[in-house]
Amino acid sequence: MRRLFQTAIIIFFALTLSSLADSSARVQDPGKFCDDLFADISPFRSAEIAEKVAAAIGKPEAAEALTNGLKLLEGRKIDFSRKVIDKDFSNALRQIVYYAYVENIGFVYFRVNFKMTSTGWILANFNFKSETIELFPKDFVEP
Repeated sequence: MRRLFQTAIIIFFALTLSSLADSSARVQDPGKFCDDLFADISPFRSAEIAEKVAAAIGKPEAAEALTNGLKLLEGRKIDFSRKVIDKDFSNALRQIVYYAYVENIGFVYFRVNFKMTSTGWILANFNFKSETIELFPKDFVEP
């Protein structure tokens, strides 16, 4: 049941954040944005992360929905976290993935996709997913 709930949240974020991209604020440096977003994340503060993501997509009103989606992790101790992927595709697309081990939950991956426009980088998608067996969650990262 918990797995189903997580899947529903992932689908919600994938559809919602992508559709909001047209009104997005621009992110000056995607790497620095993600480093700041995931710096000192233990204990996990879902509202803080949600507010930063909502501001970056240019929709501060989306913070509440994002916070609700991240509630599963609220207050949890992050035992270990690290940036594991930072892929740049011809300075037009960029995917950054952070891995974390969350106490009493397990292995959680956070993916942030950016797309370049004539006016700068847009945070196009923010997603998270758990995975216990495979190195990365299925269909989570680009080849």
